[in-house]
Amino acid sequence: SSYDAERIQKKGVQAVQINTDGACHLDGNMIQQALIPLDLHSLDLLIIENVGNLVCPAEFNLGEHDKVMILSVAEGDDKPLK
Repeated sequence: SSYDAERIQKKGVQAVQINTDGACHLDGNMIQQALIPLDLHSLDLLIIENVGNLVCPAEFNLGEHDKVMILSVAEGDDKPLK
């Protein structure tokens, strides 16, 4: 759903919801299309949130410089290893 993007936009931050149409991962073309409505010159940081499950790999090249994993510690310290 677009709930998160709408909530972020209400804070005055640019956000785009990407619909993967059932795919379990993002790809470079999806990111390229999502960047079109953004004012890239006003950005210092672009955060790309992956689809959100541990079954689908986050190994696809999206053009990013760094990858960062953020997880809930309540889910267990073994999550990154799964």
